[in-house]
Amino acid sequence: MVAVIFDLGNVLVRLWPERGLARLRRLVPGLDRELAWLQALPEVEAVARGALDGPAFLEALARRLGTRAPLDELREVWCDTFEPWPEMEALAESVIASGTATYLASNTDPLHYAYLAARMPVLARMTGLHLSYEVGAFKPERAFYEGALARFGLVAGQCLFLDDRPENVDGARAVGLEARVFDGDVAAARELLRARGVAL
Repeated sequence: MVAVIFDLGNVLVRLWPERGLARLRRLVPGLDRELAWLQALPEVEAVARGALDGPAFLEALARRLGTRAPLDELREVWCDTFEPWPEMEALAESVIASGTATYLASNTDPLHYAYLAARMPVLARMTGLHLSYEVGAFKPERAFYEGALARFGLVAGQCLFLDDRPENVDGARAVGLEARVFDGDVAAARELLRARGVAL
């Protein structure tokens, strides 16, 4: 195995979007929308593709919600969707310590990534980062994976990719990556890495 590629949400950090939505409802009185509505907003995809920067996204979101809440408060609520996952952070640290090239490939936005980077030192030790808002492509689009391979000079068949979403795994497999759905079983992920030659 030449390289290991991790997804971020529900792989290296747990996601609890319902908590952020609950805070948003408290911030915006009368908001009765469901999580699927929020996640499907065009502004959400735009910021994750880099078409909006963080401040422009917060301004657009405030307009969409009809709120005059301070943008700093809206940013805090937007980022209140993560829980640390120490076991997975430790596993990623072990992969890096083994000398294996270790990458992050994530659909994320600049607000979420800045929030996590300040709290997860392991991210700064990755060999490389391939983030949707920086590259303008989005998993499971073919361009996302092909862009990562070209950017880092990787051979698809020599990479192991872990993601929690089956459609993202399918997209990775379509370009030749060995890809597995990570279902939260840290011990199984460790054994898979060992079986692929990572010295853990």
